[in-house]
Amino acid sequence: MEMKSFFEKISTEIENAVKKDINKILKEIGEERVYAIAFVTDSDCITLYLAINTCEYMNKKDHEYIELLQDKLSEEYIKKVKEGSCSITKWNPAEWGYSDESNSNLAEVSKLLFSEEEDNPAEYEKNIDLFFEAVTSAFQRLIQLKVFGQDLEEVTYFISISDDERTYEIENFSAKLLNSENIYKKFLERSGE
Repeated sequence: MEMKSFFEKISTEIENAVKKDINKILKEIGEERVYAIAFVTDSDCITLYLAINTCEYMNKKDHEYIELLQDKLSEEYIKKVKEGSCSITKWNPAEWGYSDESNSNLAEVSKLLFSEEEDNPAEYEKNIDLFFEAVTSAFQRLIQLKVFGQDLEEVTYFISISDDERTYEIENFSAKLLNSENIYKKFLERSGE
């Protein structure tokens, strides 16, 4: 299959998978306040999962890290984390509380990506920008359709890539495409946390 049409199909598959998986995730979140939603991939762009975090889960996780690392963190930093003026885990999707599971519909999309990369590794790598376009367009449609919830104007949306030197570049570029100018500018300040 030509790569462009493969990734167009993947974009639709992502959208449909999230629509099927999201109710279970939102039920688990309950009344907690969502502040960020991200699609996360690996450096080869053959896996994809949805990560969501809430203020409540972030605070809980930050306090766990304070307990674990208190002898390695400055008192000033610990105080800032406890006050909520900075966070250890806020922008790290690997530390977030909610995501689809290994048996989710989105996990099936990862199987399609893996299979395509395995069959055409050079062609897949050459067209990796089509992967990011597919994820971004699916994300934009999901946001417009309010699949993640109704009152999420203050939520930050982005795509992340784990353990890769391109992480910040991809997160920043995707955040610019997916968020209001105000949310995007706040997101750019995250390196100071």
